[in-house]
Amino acid sequence: MKMIAAQAGVTQATVSMSLANNPRIPDRTRDRIRAIAQKLGYHPNPYVSTLMRIRRQGKPLKDRPALALVCAQRSADGWRDHTSATIRQMREGALERAAVRGYRAQEFWLHRDGMSNERFSDMLHARGIRGVLLGPLAEGDPPPALRWEYFATVSLSVPLPALTVTTVCNDHFFSSLQAVRECRRRGYRRPGLIIHRTHQHRFQGRWQAGFLVAADLFPELSLAAPLYVDDWDDASTITRWMRREKPDVIISPNAPGLQVLLARAGWKIPRDLGLAWLSCTGPGDSLSGIWQNGRGIGALAVDTLISLLERNEHGLPAQATTFMLEGQWNEGTTLRPPPPAA
Repeated sequence: MKMIAAQAGVTQATVSMSLANNPRIPDRTRDRIRAIAQKLGYHPNPYVSTLMRIRRQGKPLKDRPALALVCAQRSADGWRDHTSATIRQMREGALERAAVRGYRAQEFWLHRDGMSNERFSDMLHARGIRGVLLGPLAEGDPPPALRWEYFATVSLSVPLPALTVTTVCNDHFFSSLQAVRECRRRGYRRPGLIIHRTHQHRFQGRWQAGFLVAADLFPELSLAAPLYVDDWDDASTITRWMRREKPDVIISPNAPGLQVLLARAGWKIPRDLGLAWLSCTGPGDSLSGIWQNGRGIGALAVDTLISLLERNEHGLPAQATTFMLEGQWNEGTTLRPPPPAA
């Protein structure tokens, strides 16, 4: 606005009133200032404009700018009550960070009243919402077809091949590679990976890629062939794989379920077999493995969304951007302790 004022030879207050279409400024002056603003590529930030208007009116800041947190699960409470602690924590972290940043996070269910994606978009648009945080999609669901041009949008997901939306997620490749690295440091030499087939497709091979690349990085390891299951309760398939592959440690996103299954089959953990979890609930979890820090992922997603809003970037970008948060190691008790530091 200072640059516009300098080029127009007027005060900044005149520029502000002209862009706000204030009738106290002559039409000719307003038109000239708007033309200069357009030439310089000026776009008002709607949230800053709202804040300044409230301040000018001497009112308390009750109505903070709103962000939509969109639950894309099969039920209205599907995100809040998700079976995955990490996914629940993403929502909590997003809500907390929005409040810290001075925004009001409003929660919406994508499938509310069976409305279409277009009608859902129109509803958010009519409420003046310009920022959308799309929560994790329900298993197997395609990304929605919202009116993306209305919104700045961030999706809590791995990159979506069909959609050039900005995404924020855990670095799943790094997580599984880090798990193998920590198992190796504890003397394990035949790690095995068990994942659900839906995870294989949902994360586009990232977990198994991090696991398999360890064979090149650590040639002394003899990796067991990964096992992809369709049912976590398929004990016969898992025990047959155990007898055939003979892993000395198992890495999995479902370590708690496997711990129960293996105990029933007679394996003692960690005496007979190590177990590493790819989705620890937090630091201090009793299972050894990776803590993805769901709250940190949710907070990073909100920070990213606010950055898009403050730059007035709406619609889908020509090229997608993905921000990944590295997982942290949780020591736990389901692996042998590491050797003492030299």
